[in-house]
Amino acid sequence: MTNSNKLKIIYATQSGSAQEVAERLSREIYNQIGLANSVVDIENYDFKSLLPNEKSVVFVVSTQGHGDVPDTMKTFWSFLLIRSLPSNALAGLKFAVLGLGDSSYTTFNFASKKLNQRLLSLGAHQLVRRGDADDQHDLGIDYEVEKWTKEIIDQLTTIYPIDPSFTPIDRLKLQPSKYIIKYNDDGGDITTTNNNQQQQQQQYKSTILIKNKRITNNEWTQDVRHLEIDIHNTDLKYNSGDVAYILPKNSASLVDELINYLELDQDLLIYDIQPRNSDTTQKPLNIRYPVSVRELLTCYFDISGSPKRYFFELLQFFVTEESHKERLQYFSSSEGQDDLRIYNQKELRNYIDVIKEFKCGAIPLDYLFDLISPIKARPFSISSSPLVHPNCVHVTVGLVKYTTPLRKLTRMGLCSRWFQTMECGTEILMYIKASGAKPPSSLATPLIMVGPGTGCAIFRSFIQERDFKLSQLQAEQQQAKRQSKIGDSLFYFGNRYSEMDYLYQEEFEHYRDVGHLTKLSVCFSREQQDRKHYVQDLMKLDSQLIWRLLEDGACFYISGSSGRMPKDVRQQLLTIIKEGMVSSGFYTSNESGGDTKDLDQLANDYLVKLEKDKRYTTETW
Repeated sequence: MTNSNKLKIIYATQSGSAQEVAERLSREIYNQIGLANSVVDIENYDFKSLLPNEKSVVFVVSTQGHGDVPDTMKTFWSFLLIRSLPSNALAGLKFAVLGLGDSSYTTFNFASKKLNQRLLSLGAHQLVRRGDADDQHDLGIDYEVEKWTKEIIDQLTTIYPIDPSFTPIDRLKLQPSKYIIKYNDDGGDITTTNNNQQQQQQQYKSTILIKNKRITNNEWTQDVRHLEIDIHNTDLKYNSGDVAYILPKNSASLVDELINYLELDQDLLIYDIQPRNSDTTQKPLNIRYPVSVRELLTCYFDISGSPKRYFFELLQFFVTEESHKERLQYFSSSEGQDDLRIYNQKELRNYIDVIKEFKCGAIPLDYLFDLISPIKARPFSISSSPLVHPNCVHVTVGLVKYTTPLRKLTRMGLCSRWFQTMECGTEILMYIKASGAKPPSSLATPLIMVGPGTGCAIFRSFIQERDFKLSQLQAEQQQAKRQSKIGDSLFYFGNRYSEMDYLYQEEFEHYRDVGHLTKLSVCFSREQQDRKHYVQDLMKLDSQLIWRLLEDGACFYISGSSGRMPKDVRQQLLTIIKEGMVSSGFYTSNESGGDTKDLDQLANDYLVKLEKDKRYTTETW
């Protein structure tokens, strides 16, 4: 018997780690003290109506970028920061926060720290200390996660006493599957989802691919696609800067491989899938019934994804060799996490790889829901303007292709494999969300855009929209015989070779030539003989111009890979700001050589203010 009280565990993740920890925490709480709980993605949580009425909530939060909250948490965080919220807005809430981070960064667990403090300021009561899981620890985040899990469970038992009839779950025995599959159609109604789940399912719209064009040279190793998706038969609307979330499908070859290995009947129809315990589990999303086994494997399970720790823990019950069982038990232990990373993440194994290597050929279909994560929608910056293409969404996609380090197997990402062979007329399930990056509302506002590689996608939409508005304005000015102030627009683009991957070259150069893009600066890192040149080097050449535009109210944008580029661009911008402050008299050094620390602080404060004023925006992945 389980405790009828219900705990909510809400995760905010960028890479998936927080979700895995939240699900592990959920299992531990239920298995040890029988407390019913549910795990919710913060992106799908109706916080405005639900949070003030929750009794107990545990937040599991990662940090991204420069101490930012994950993208999925931005709407929730903006709501919490509303100044009009009273100091007792969450007085009835008991909460706990577990942060996941890396202490090698100065912004270690900033997101969880900010959340913890804000909840306290709104009157919520903290259950236990804030947890700070650190990937730099010898045992990784597991050291803190396991210690903190024990603390939160001990505290929860003081609020929700354990039912005398409850027996803790035996970890050494295979427990019933999470879901019950209904194979026969008895004429009854399919079980419905709750309101929150229905909203999640309804947000996907059926759209049609009408163009799939490679825009890098056919001889180049990197395949970048320009996709055009027809939305005119939907109620989808979008703005420049928005993000398209696309739900991909598995390739037929991977599905065949899994069906054949597990000896599944691909044509068997499923009429419903129900949670075995509705207190702790939600009904699976985005499944249209009746569904065949083949379609379920194609559209629901992320079979090409990277297995999580719990997968190895559960897989031990489906092996026949004792040595395999012992190895899986080791991989699912805290001590085995370094070796698991080498075996799994470093070698880029997917679910099918591991199932076959451990000879797990007798896994029932219902247990796949426990073992394999569902497919998640992939976000792509929209690269078109609705003013120019109101009934069509453009996205720019770099296909991911890699070779495994030891086995030398060639692999592609789930979306990449799908896009590579996708034909026009294919249905695409998609929804659209706003991002933090929006073009200035006024043409008088200067804008500075830094977008190497496929980071140029969002700026194509900005520039396309600016071109449309300027053309309209020029026509109006000719009739009215007057001139309006137009702010400068700078775009910095970089890639490897001009002949291979200069994306949208003709378009960007056209906008420059007609004067609707003030300056187009490009560099190609593999074409210089002396050293590689990057977008930050182009910025350095325009230091005085960038400073002048910032002082004139410019908005500064960065888009692209979340590796070194955003940090290098930010550092170059700080250098430009410092030079500008000195040259314009904002900062005067003293006779002994000046206080560099003061100048550094002034420049940093200047940039922080740009961020607060939404004039410095990064969109990275």
